[in-house]
Amino acid sequence: MSVTVARSSGFCWGVRRAVDLVLAELKRGKGPFRVVGPLVHNPLVLEALAERGVECCEDPCTTDGGVLFLRTHGTTLEERRILSENESVKIKDLTCPRVGRALSVAGSRRAEGHDVIILGDPGHQEVRALRSYAGGESSFVIQGPSDVAALPPLGNPFLLSQTTQDYELFDRTVEALLDRFPNLRWENTICESTSSRQEELRRLFPNADCVVVVGGRDSANTARLAAIAGDHGLPAMLVEKAEDLDPAVIGAFRRIVLTAGASTPSWAIRRVLGRLQEIQGTRVRAAYRILRNLVFANWHILVTALLIGLAGGAMTGRSAMSRLLPSVVSALVLFALHNFNAILESGFSRVESEERQVFIRKRVKSFAVSGLTALAIAVCLALRLDAVYGIVYALSLALYAAYSSPLLGSSRLPPGGLRAIPGSRDILFALGWVIFLSLLPVAAESLRGVNGIPWPGVAVWSLHLFFLFLGRSLMMDLVDIQGDAMIGRDTIPLALGVRNSRNLLLVFMGAPVILTTASVVAGFLPVGALFALVGNVYLLWGYSRVSRTPFPGELITRIAGDGALFAAGAASLAFALIMGR
Repeated sequence: MSVTVARSSGFCWGVRRAVDLVLAELKRGKGPFRVVGPLVHNPLVLEALAERGVECCEDPCTTDGGVLFLRTHGTTLEERRILSENESVKIKDLTCPRVGRALSVAGSRRAEGHDVIILGDPGHQEVRALRSYAGGESSFVIQGPSDVAALPPLGNPFLLSQTTQDYELFDRTVEALLDRFPNLRWENTICESTSSRQEELRRLFPNADCVVVVGGRDSANTARLAAIAGDHGLPAMLVEKAEDLDPAVIGAFRRIVLTAGASTPSWAIRRVLGRLQEIQGTRVRAAYRILRNLVFANWHILVTALLIGLAGGAMTGRSAMSRLLPSVVSALVLFALHNFNAILESGFSRVESEERQVFIRKRVKSFAVSGLTALAIAVCLALRLDAVYGIVYALSLALYAAYSSPLLGSSRLPPGGLRAIPGSRDILFALGWVIFLSLLPVAAESLRGVNGIPWPGVAVWSLHLFFLFLGRSLMMDLVDIQGDAMIGRDTIPLALGVRNSRNLLLVFMGAPVILTTASVVAGFLPVGALFALVGNVYLLWGYSRVSRTPFPGELITRIAGDGALFAAGAASLAFALIMGR
């Protein structure tokens, strides 16, 4: 089975604009927050916003106080009149600009004396809004060429379209209307986003035995994509989430095209893509599950931390094996903390989100048991070291508890505690790894009176690791920016923007190249430290691949990010062992 993903899938510009404006208002925190009708036709988005406190109300007359959002599909003139008289409510108009343009065309043509004809779905909210601007009952709604004959005689007909219609259907309707009304005038008001994803889908038909469309069942543009596939003789499956896929049915097709409606969030598309990859052929599925289990269960974290810890010994003036026990203890502690954090974040939102979150939710007890077991083993082994390790490990657990829990009664921190500070998770992640794998072993040696510790080399090596770990987290946040915004998780990309964050990633990966190379030349670090730069190159390469991939799965993203840490540790340790260090 091969899966081709349409690059135009996911949020259109209008939906993205609406969601961003809602999230901006939520951050201001001056509710209650209501929306007239469903903001968009996607249950996952609506559920996510409901979790953030956005209520849906059908009657705008009942709203009192707070913020009222007008849905993307447009609002009738009557509803706007009622809302304009309610001075207690702050109105935020989220009407899609493309829909707004169609409303303007309908109103201006009606004012010019035209008989306005609307190509669209009679029960759709956008069509209701268009009719109110086009003269109400004096306007006409048709669904295609077959309805033309039922129209009454019209002296000055004008045709426009619901923004989510099929552009080929619009052309056929124009031809049918011209046969009856030679004086017809028209304007194609179909949204460019709608037409472009329809065109892309048609281009992909030669590569498809089946089309999977992801989106809300009430979404007009989503249903249109499925209908276009059916019109071309291709089986089409409209699914709202990954669990809607039937492996027995989908497994019969060899070539699948995956597309999505304009209101479908990226995380839903990634989940469906991951599910399709999972139910591929038996051999592929088995290999996929083994790799997924290793990565999602954090076993790669344990191995990676051990590699970096051992390599740090050789990079900071000792042999790799001299750091065996401290590296094992640190790796176990980091493994345990990552497991505890995974359990915490798996319940961050009940929204159908990332594949790993679903994986963890099914195995919470396993994560807890393996984390506690690793922590217990680490404590036993740490008793063979000295008090420095015990103190630092105790402080690390206290710091983790402070970070993960809301700090009640603090007026200087956001309501969510340290977690609510943009970038706090990334910075503490990087600091934790650097402290455990680089600074702690050297500090313990210093307190024991060990002489000749190359502190300049230790400092540069620690900075190198800090930038690499911080870059890894930044890359992951760039990929997850839409989902993070939806569930209210503040990250560096959300605070700085995508472009600035990408530039910052280049700085994080470029700075260690300069620092490490200069330190090797100056004699602060051995030549083997340059091999750790493999991780920097790998991370940039991985991000370039992921960013060019439509809706990369959670597994691919983690391999790109965590793989950089593994590559840095493995390459530098291999050099150290080859050189007898």
